[in-house]
Amino acid sequence: MQRECFRRRYPEHRLKVLLGKICFLVIFCSASTAQDDWAERDFWQTTDGKQVSDGWEFKDGAVALVKPGQGGNIVSRPLPSNFELSFSWKIQKGVNGGLKYRVRRFGTTIFDSNYLGLEYQILDNPADSTSNTSTASIYDLVGPKKEKTLHPPGQWNQAKIVALGDSIEHYLNGELVTTGTTSGAAWDTLIAFSKFYGARDFGRSGDQDRFMLTDHGGVTIYKDFVFKPLNAPDLKAIDNEGPFLANASRNSWADQSSIVLWTRTTSRPEILLDGKPFKSISNGQASELAKLKDPSKLEQLQLPDGAGLDEMTGACPGKAGRVRLSYFQEEHRKDVKSLEWITTQAANDFTAQWKLEGLKPGVTYITILEAQNLDGSPTAAIRGAFKTAPAESESSPVKFCITTCHDFIRRDDGPNGHKIYPAMKAIAPDFIVHAGDIEYYDKPDPWALTVPLMRFKWGRIFGLPSNRDFYNHTTSYFIKDDHDTLANDCWPGQTYGAVTFAEGKKLFNEEQFPSKPERYQTVHWGKELQLWILEGRDYRSPNTLADGPEKTILGSQQKAWLSKSLQESKATYKLICTPTPIVGPDRDNKKDNHANAVFEHEGNELRQMFSKVPGVILCCGDRHWQYASVDEVTKVWEFGCGPGSENHELGWKVGDTRPEHRFLRVQGGFLSGELTYDATGSIPRLTIRHHDVTGKQVSEFAFPESFKIDGLQR
Repeated sequence: MQRECFRRRYPEHRLKVLLGKICFLVIFCSASTAQDDWAERDFWQTTDGKQVSDGWEFKDGAVALVKPGQGGNIVSRPLPSNFELSFSWKIQKGVNGGLKYRVRRFGTTIFDSNYLGLEYQILDNPADSTSNTSTASIYDLVGPKKEKTLHPPGQWNQAKIVALGDSIEHYLNGELVTTGTTSGAAWDTLIAFSKFYGARDFGRSGDQDRFMLTDHGGVTIYKDFVFKPLNAPDLKAIDNEGPFLANASRNSWADQSSIVLWTRTTSRPEILLDGKPFKSISNGQASELAKLKDPSKLEQLQLPDGAGLDEMTGACPGKAGRVRLSYFQEEHRKDVKSLEWITTQAANDFTAQWKLEGLKPGVTYITILEAQNLDGSPTAAIRGAFKTAPAESESSPVKFCITTCHDFIRRDDGPNGHKIYPAMKAIAPDFIVHAGDIEYYDKPDPWALTVPLMRFKWGRIFGLPSNRDFYNHTTSYFIKDDHDTLANDCWPGQTYGAVTFAEGKKLFNEEQFPSKPERYQTVHWGKELQLWILEGRDYRSPNTLADGPEKTILGSQQKAWLSKSLQESKATYKLICTPTPIVGPDRDNKKDNHANAVFEHEGNELRQMFSKVPGVILCCGDRHWQYASVDEVTKVWEFGCGPGSENHELGWKVGDTRPEHRFLRVQGGFLSGELTYDATGSIPRLTIRHHDVTGKQVSEFAFPESFKIDGLQR
C-alpha cells in the first residue's frame, strides 16, 4: 500500500528528477565534506598512525609544510581509489614535493613496507620540462607534455587528478598534460625501469588506498581540495598476443668485467601445465625409435592423434618478435644502458644473446628485458640480476651453490619446479654452478629424438617458475653432460634418433645457453678463491677406445690449459667443477668418467696433477647420490652434490661406504660453499656443506681443519 501511494505521488518522470537531485546532493555533500576534512589536522596522520606534528600547519583552509624535514610524510584515512581530486598548490624555490594517491603498503621486500603510490609530482623546474620527475608527471613513470602553463615559485597553481580504473590523468592549470594507463605491457615496461618494480599491481585501484602529502624538502602549501568519488568502471582485458618472455633470462661465463646473457621470445606468458600427455613409450620401444631417422615419424609416434607439440603438457613455444636488453648497476638506476633491439627467429628457436663487457668487478647489475611484436608494440618486460666476480686482488667473502641431475618429469615441487631453488635462493649465493644433466633428452615424455623435441624440453624446464626465477637473478655457470648433449654416455660422432652429436653440441653451446667458443673457464672470485669450469663432452674419445695416453675426456688443449692455469694460480682454494667424477668411487659397471677403469690413465694423470697443487678441491655432477671422498693415493678431495630432486636419487646402495668416503647420502639435494675470514680478516676458511632439497644442512667440511656430519663433529 505504501509503495503504491509513493508511485501515485511520484510518477516515473518525476521520480527520475528526484533521484537525480538526491544524487547531486550526495555528491555535493561528499565533495564539500571532503573539502572541509582535507584542511583539518585530524584528517591526516603520520605513516605510522600517529598525530601529525607541528611541522605541518593547518590554517585558513590551507595545509602547509612549514618545517621541511620535520613534518614527515602524512597520509589520509582510506578513501575510494576511483576519484577526481582538484587542489591548489604553491611552493618556494628549490622545492621537491608532491601528492600521492592509490597509496598502500606492498610488503617488506618493497621499500620495507613503506607507503607507496602514484604521485602528482610538484617541483621547482622549467615549465617546458618533459622529465618523468618534473611537475605534473606521474612520478618516475610518465612525463608531462612540453607545452603547458606552470606558474613560478611563490604563485598558485591549480592541479587535478582523475583516476578511473586503469586510466590516469594529470591536469595543470586547467590543461590535461599527462596521461597513463596502469595495466598492459606498456605499463609493465614503465614499472620495470622504475623504482616501483616488484610492487604488485602498483598504480591499480585497491580497497584501502590512501592519499599522501610528502615532505621531501621545502615549504609547500595546499588548499581548495575538492574530492569526488567515481564509480569504478568495468575493467576490460587487454589484448596481448605476445611475444612474451616465459623463459626469462639466464647467464654464464661471468668474470670481473664481462658476462653473456640469454633470453627467448615465447608465444605464451607461462608454460602450459594442463596440456595433453605424451603417449607412453617404454625404454625398449625408445631404443628402437632411436634407430629411426625420420623426424616427423619420431614426433608423431609420441603425440596423441591430431595433437601438435604446442598442445602438450609443459609446452612453451617460441614466437618471433623484437627483444632488447638494458642494464644498470644496482643503486644507479638512472645510468641505465639500453642495447640495440634484436629480432628473434625460428632458426635459432627465437633466442637472443648479448655479451656485456666493460663491467665493474664485484658489482650487482640489474637487467631489464623488453619484448615487442614485429610492429614495435610492447608485449612484455621483466627484471633480472647478476653479479660480477670480485677483483682478483680483493679479499672478499663468497657464497656459492652447486647442483646437477634434475629434469621436468622428476621434479619434486609440482607446478613450481624443484624444491632446491627456493632453498638455494635463501642462501643467496654469489654464483651457482650447474654441473650438467640439466635436462634428459633420453628420458620419456617425450624422448627427445629430434631437435624440436629437444627445444621443447628446454623451454619446459626453464619455464617452471622456481627454476626460471632463480636463474633470472643469479650469476650462473652451466656445464653440459651426456643427457643434455645427446644421450647417455655419448661421445662425438654418435647419433640419437634424427639428431647428430654435432647438432646436440651446437644446440646447447650456441643456442639454448650463453655461448662461449671454448666451453671451459677459470675465474677468480676474489683473492682467495679461484673457480675452474671444465668441459667433458666436446673433446672426449669414445668410451670403447682402449685406455692409454691417447684416450681423453678433456682433450689435449683443455688439459694443457688446466695444468698451466693451476700452476699459475696464487689462490688459497682452487675449486674445480667437473661434469663427471674424477675421484669417485663410482659403480664398477660404469664406463664414462675418470673414476672408471676405462679412463684410468687420464684419471691417474689428473689426480697426480691436482695433488701437486695446494688447495685443489673437486666438485662434480653426474652422480645421483651425495658424497665427499678422498683419493687414497693422492689425497685429493672430491664432493658430489647429488641430484637436484628428491625423486631422482638412484644408483648407489645405502650403507655401501667405501674407504674413500668421508660422507655418503643416497638422497637428493645440493652443495653450498662459503669462503669466510677470521676475526683479523687475514685467514681464509672454506666451508663446504651438503643440503637436502629443502636446504637443511646434512654435512659440513671446513678447510683446512675439520668436518661435521649431521651436526656432529667426527
